[in-house]
Amino acid sequence: MGLIYLVRKKRFSTVEGFKELYYAVQKKLQKRGGKNENDLADMLSSQSGRSKGDVLSILTDLPKVMEEILKSGESVTIRGLGSFHAAVTSDGFEHPEDVLPHEVRLSRVYFVADRRFTNRVGKMKFFRYPLSKYFPKSALRAETLVKEAEEEFEEDFGQGVE
Repeated sequence: MGLIYLVRKKRFSTVEGFKELYYAVQKKLQKRGGKNENDLADMLSSQSGRSKGDVLSILTDLPKVMEEILKSGESVTIRGLGSFHAAVTSDGFEHPEDVLPHEVRLSRVYFVADRRFTNRVGKMKFFRYPLSKYFPKSALRAETLVKEAEEEFEEDFGQGVE
């Protein structure tokens, strides 16, 4: 399918005053979690010729191995996917010598996608959740309401309105 998005209004200040514009945002009603390791194992085993159990075993062990690598101060790069990194922080100090190891903590683990991976994912299709489902009908153009009604009819009955 593709990614379903909503439209939201954002208000911001400009030199001329306040301005309101509409933007696409990810739909919050999407299922949390999406695909899991079992789904990935099914997909990878069918593509690689490996058994689902072998693939699942690797996927299960991967986080533990990555944790060890990140804890050792290195990043983890999976070619074609991206890199995982650990970032650190501390409270602020007036003198550099006061920033001691016991004051440093992990701020986050983050992922940087491979550029080619990002480009491939960027070719996904996008579908707008019907505006009439969450905007007041008075805020929408008449042609938008007609078009959405026709599309809903086509989905329900598999044919166009004539």
